[in-house]
Parts: sequence; structure tokens; C-alpha cells
Amino acid sequence: MKTNLLLKAMPFMAFFAASTMSAQNFQPLPVQSGYTADVIANGVGSSMTSTTQDVDGVSFAFVARDFQLTSSSTPLTYGLPANGTINSVVASTPGLSFQLGDLSGNNSLRIASNAAGSNSGTLSFANPVPAFKIYMLSTGGSGTCTVNVTVNFTDNTTQLFSGVSISDWYGGSSYAIQGIGRINRTNNVLEPNSTNPRLYQSALNLDVANHTKPIQSVTVEKVSGTGIANVFAFSADAYTDCVAPTLQPVGTLTSNSAQVSWALPGSVQAASYDIYYSTTNTAPTAGTTPNHPGVTGTSFTIPSLLSSTTYYYWVRSNCNTATSQSGWSASGTFTTLCGTMVPAYTNTFSSFPGTCWTSALSGGTPATGPSGTSSYWGSGGFLGVGTGGSATINLYTTNRTGWLKTLPFDLSGGTYKVKFDYGIAEYAGTGSSPMGSDDLVQFLVSNDGGSTWTVLETWDESNAPSNTSNQYVYTLTGYNSNNTVFAVYATDGTVNDDPDYNFYIDNFTVESFQLSTSEVKESVKKAAVHPNPFKDILYISDAREVKSVTVGDASGRVVKTFTGSAKELDLSTLNTGMYFVTIYFKDGSQSTVKAVKK
Repeated sequence: MKTNLLLKAMPFMAFFAASTMSAQNFQPLPVQSGYTADVIANGVGSSMTSTTQDVDGVSFAFVARDFQLTSSSTPLTYGLPANGTINSVVASTPGLSFQLGDLSGNNSLRIASNAAGSNSGTLSFANPVPAFKIYMLSTGGSGTCTVNVTVNFTDNTTQLFSGVSISDWYGGSSYAIQGIGRINRTNNVLEPNSTNPRLYQSALNLDVANHTKPIQSVTVEKVSGTGIANVFAFSADAYTDCVAPTLQPVGTLTSNSAQVSWALPGSVQAASYDIYYSTTNTAPTAGTTPNHPGVTGTSFTIPSLLSSTTYYYWVRSNCNTATSQSGWSASGTFTTLCGTMVPAYTNTFSSFPGTCWTSALSGGTPATGPSGTSSYWGSGGFLGVGTGGSATINLYTTNRTGWLKTLPFDLSGGTYKVKFDYGIAEYAGTGSSPMGSDDLVQFLVSNDGGSTWTVLETWDESNAPSNTSNQYVYTLTGYNSNNTVFAVYATDGTVNDDPDYNFYIDNFTVESFQLSTSEVKESVKKAAVHPNPFKDILYISDAREVKSVTVGDASGRVVKTFTGSAKELDLSTLNTGMYFVTIYFKDGSQSTVKAVKK
């Protein structure tokens, strides 16, 4: 017998992880006065009337996404946000945002000269706040430049930052936003660009002695460089003496809840805590509304979550001190458990093994259940054609036993049937193969979530499947548990036989026992393509009622589109593999079939 080196492994999904980044309390600093130019075209009308000056000295201004030369102009897909809020993309400051000035008024502290007396300006803030550090949003027009930045506190003291470099608006690093495009003020010609111009983020760390002092204003003085300095906004990592919590490992997880907890140093007293969670890892800001405010204690069970979903969460403290609220904690994450699925349901194995399926089970028998965690089932092209899109196990040596287990189903609402396609092909090929003398593949059902199993079907040497697609269908009469799972059990037994083959299953479906829509409505059209597998050209059997056709790869990405009643699909440019051909009919219906390119 051959030694097969095809090994497969199922990635392990961790239920808890935490960011090592320290908590930060980011707050935009709205500018009350000090802007000297409007360099951002917005609204409807000529850029010359929408702006007062260019950014670079050679007629180019920025544009906002709502800019239109006329009311019938095509809306822009690029530009600065119309609401003026810029969420920084700098990785070290998640959650940091800047607020631009009025897009219809002056919005830039624009400094072109290096000469004393005409080379500086001051931006005053509407709401002075103390800070650990501040961040400046700026760019250089037509070259780099260097500025001195003086932070002015409400007690009339200052802190100077000398030699702060501002990059040219094209190609620099540490940008908060890029790809905003520009417009020529003299002729209204727009220049879209996916990476430029850019606005840059500069961090200014305040001395410890100044952390508790509210910042009244910032003075910027251009001292060198050919570029025109444009300063747009400031934000603060606001000072607080209320410490953010440290997240603890996640506790009890269910399909719709998660127990989270946190800790504070003994010297800090918090009256309550706020919790924010999301399915995206976008850190909250000081102005973000928490999902659960005012939580007492240091543990909370987040309710009403989606099953089998990854969440990110943050916690902040509310203290009875001078600065009574901390920044948000570092982020934590958890994934809720799999919930019970109410059919109809289909797994096409385009992603293996499928959400909440388990392939890392091995050993044992249907009478005992699995005894190990090896992964013998994997992804493969159905019946040896292509490289993915079905589940398969290679049986070639003794004591190779693997389980493929489904997610749990709630069948209490009626009578259902289960069906799937299956077959056998020789290892690394598409030819037929016998099964070994004591090989077994069995389809199992459990009414108690997998504690005990019942065999519904057995394939062995006497009824080995062919290398063409077969369909198994079973009506689940008497199976009405709210925790029903299925499994495919496969073993090569103890006899070292010669056959080396793969067993495949595909299109695993649980649906109502009543006839499906396609079975009831005989008029519903079905796609019919040939040959399958194909080489370069795929034919549609009857194209008279076809409106259009799309061809997608195994990841779901559309790779070809045909319009009209296409009969011949030229797919010669596609790589070998499995594709999903969706035919859209003139009556609004559609049908999808798998097709394999050789």
C-alpha cells in the first residue's frame, strides 16, 4: 500500500485575546478661531468660488466628497469626508479622529512664508482640555517644510516643540488619510488618486508637569522649507486620573452571551463602568456611546449576541475624581458558540468545513463516539476534479478513522429530510476505485447533540459508490429533537488492503420534507450546462430565455459576466478548478450549477 503524505489540519480558533496597546482617551480639539484660508472645495459650484486659496501655490486645492461642479455632475467617490471627521489610519492610535474646520469657511492655517512677522498663526480651541499629548493634522503643499509648535495653556505657560517636520502632500509616511484627490482652481479639472494627496499626523508629547493644564491654543511658526504649511486640526490624548480597567480572560460563553470581567489597581475607586462592543475592531472614542453604561461590579454578561460571531469589546471607568472618566481599555475579543440552526440549510463546502462544522475528530466507533482530535477530513475537488468545493477523506492505510460532524439543527418544527451528493474516486485521480474489505463509511444522526449515534446508511466493499455523483436522501421521520447533529464516519479498518481512494460529499442540505419550490413549480427554470467538466468553452443547453450569466470562483468572487442570451461561454482564460455558473432568466428567476474546468 502507498504511503500518502497528504496531511490536513483544522486551525484552532481562540476564544479570547487582548491587545497589548495601552488605553488612550482621544478627543478632537474643535478650533474656535485662527484659520486663514479655505482650501477645500465643497458643495455645488466652481472650486474658485468654493475656496479662497490653493494648498500648494500652483492652483491646486483639496475637494470634499460632496463637491460637484454642477448639480448634475457625477458624485465623487474620493475626497475629504463631507462631515469633516477624519478617522486616522495610523496603526498606533486606533480610535483617533480629527475634526476639520467649516468646509464652507476657512479651514486651514496656511503659512507660505519663512520670514519673521508673516510666518506664523495661532489656532484657539473652543473647549480647552488637559492632555498627555496632542496630535497635529497637516500637510506641505509643493514640498516639505519645518515648523515650530508652541502649546499655550490656560495658565499662560507654554511648551515649545522645535523642528517639527511636515511632509510634502505626495508620498509621505505617518499619514492619517490618503487618496483624497485634488482640483485645479483655474479650470476645475479634478485629479483623483487612490494614494495621494495625504494629510499627516504628528505626535507632540507634553511634559509631565503640563499634563493637568488645559490647552488654550497652539501657535505654529514656519521656519524653513519650500513647501506651504497647511495645518488643519488638532486632537488630544486627554489627561485623566481615572485609570482604565485591565481586561480579564472571558468567562462563560454561550451562543448568544459572553461573560466579561476586568480589574483596577487597588488605589483606584470606580463608581461604575461602561462597556462598548462591536463586530469590527474599530476602537471607540471619548464620544462613543457605550452599549451598556453604568455597570456596577467588575463582571458583566453581555446579552443578545449573535451565535458563532466574533466580537471586540472595551471597558472604561467612571470615577469620583477631578477627571471622572477614564479612556477606554485595550481591546478584548471573543467568539460566541455555535447556535442551533433551523432548516432550510445547505453547506456547499466552498469554505471547509463550514461554519460550526467539526473535522478534528478521529478514532472510536459510532457506538462509542470519537476518541481523538486528528483531522482526516479535508477540502478537495468533488470526485477528484479541481482543488476544492467538497469534503473528502483519503482511506489508504489501517486504523485511519475520521469524523466530519455538522452543526446542531432544531428539527422540532416539523418533518425534514437530509440529502447530499457523494461518490468515490481513486487517490489523486478521477477513476473508480473499490473499497477495502473492512472499510466503512457511515452516515450517522444524533438526537442528543452527539452523545449517542444512530447509523442511517453504510457504504462498504459490497456497495461501494461509483466515481459519478450519487445523491443520498433520507426522510427524518421521528427525528424532531431541537439538538440534532449529523456525522459522516469513515474508517479504513484493520486490514491493510490495496485500495487507495477518496470518499467525497458535497451539497449537504437539510430541508422541509415537503416538496421544495423547484419541485412544486415545474415552470421554474434550471440551469443546464455542458460539457462538465469542460476545457475552454461551456455551453448552455437552452439560451432562449437567458438574460445574463455570471461565473464565480470558489471564494464567491465573480470572475466572468456575460449579458444577453449567451449560449457559448468562453472561459479559456480561467484557471483549472471549480466555478459556480449562475444563469439569470428573463422572468426574474435564476439557477446556479457547479462547473469544473479541466
